[in-house]
This record gives sequence, C-alpha cells and structure tokens, in this order.
Amino acid sequence: MNIKIKRLLVFIVLISSQHICAQTQTRAGFLPSINYNHKINKLYELNFKLESRHFVFEDNASQSSNFEYNYSLSDVSALIGRKVGLNSKVVLGFLTRIEPEAVSFRTIQQFIFQTKIDNFRVAHRIATDQTFSSNESTEFRLRYRLSAEIPLSGLKVDVKEFYFKFNTEALNSIQDNAYDLELRAVPNIGYVINERHKIELGLDNRFVSFIDNQTRITSWITINWFL
Repeated sequence: MNIKIKRLLVFIVLISSQHICAQTQTRAGFLPSINYNHKINKLYELNFKLESRHFVFEDNASQSSNFEYNYSLSDVSALIGRKVGLNSKVVLGFLTRIEPEAVSFRTIQQFIFQTKIDNFRVAHRIATDQTFSSNESTEFRLRYRLSAEIPLSGLKVDVKEFYFKFNTEALNSIQDNAYDLELRAVPNIGYVINERHKIELGLDNRFVSFIDNQTRITSWITINWFL
C-alpha cells in the first residue's frame, strides 16, 4: 500500500473520530447487501439489490449506552441503466422499503459519469428520489456522490486483487416543507474473487440533521457482495 493511500486512511479515521466524539446521539450496526448486475446489450443493463439494516448499539447523551440487537428494515430495488455516452449513463428505478410496521416506495432517477486520473477511477452520481408512504408526507431528495476506486497493486484492478474505494455523498431532503442535510463518508476495501464476483467490506458513516444543530451519527459495518 503506497504512502498516499496510507495518508488518506489516516485522514478518514481522524475526521470520523472527531465527529463521533461531538455527537449527541450515535448508533451502530450491520448493513449487508447483495447486488446482481445483468447486461442486456451494449446500451442497457439491469441492477437488482437487496439490503437490510441491523442495529446493535445506541448511545444518547441523556441515557446510558445500550447494546441490543434490533432489526430495522430491508430495501429491495430494481434499476435500469442506459448508456448515453462513452463514460456516462442514465438510470431509472424503483425501491420498496419493508419495515416491521410499514412499507414505503421510492422512485429513483440518476445520472452517472466516470473519469480516470492516473490509476484512480472516479465516478460522479447526481440523483433525485421521491419516497411515498401512507403514514408520512412525500419526501423529496437531491443527492450528489463522488466515488474513487484505487487498485492496491498494479495500475488496474484484476482478478484475485484488492482495491480501495471511498464514497462521499451529500443528501438534501425536503419533507413537509422542512429541509435537512445528510453527509455520508464510506471507505471500503474490496476484493475481486473472479470475473463475476467481488466483495467489499467497509464502514458507512452518516451524519444527519446538520440544519437543526442536533447532529446524529449512524455507522454501519458494510458487507457488499456483487455478482
């Protein structure tokens, strides 16, 4: 692992620890997911994803820390993407969110374009989505995500090799005329098993409610399987 990557990892750990110490509420858990990708032809591709959230820890400023397992929800999504340029595509999709006492639905629109800087692969995603629920008002979100993928050996990621991926995202949300901002920082270490399968292990940090000065942080250990 070269010195640039080491410095980047140290920076991420320091920033995350500063945020964690300053929060009034923290939660932690596991976030496993399965991604299935299918290429229809040269222009179109499909993505199906199953993801679930499981909490194991919660800490409030006014209460003692609590270690207890709680199932939160599961998301099932289907997306179809179409290439609109050499390194860009438009994606439309639908998500169903299943919670213990409620079901909600989300429509998704995305524009993704990629660039390459030396051996870095950089991807930009601009997205909007709308969440509909019978017991809540419709939520509208505008999102921007920047991703960087770096091979840990050689100039590109090959089979049986590790890579480092870092995502950072800003989410703007409007619901009932109330605006909120969420920031995400997600470092991952990935491994290419073969030409079809790869797995990623990382930490998904989400900082919520910056606007009302009652910031909350949620951190998940992520396990992502791509096939």
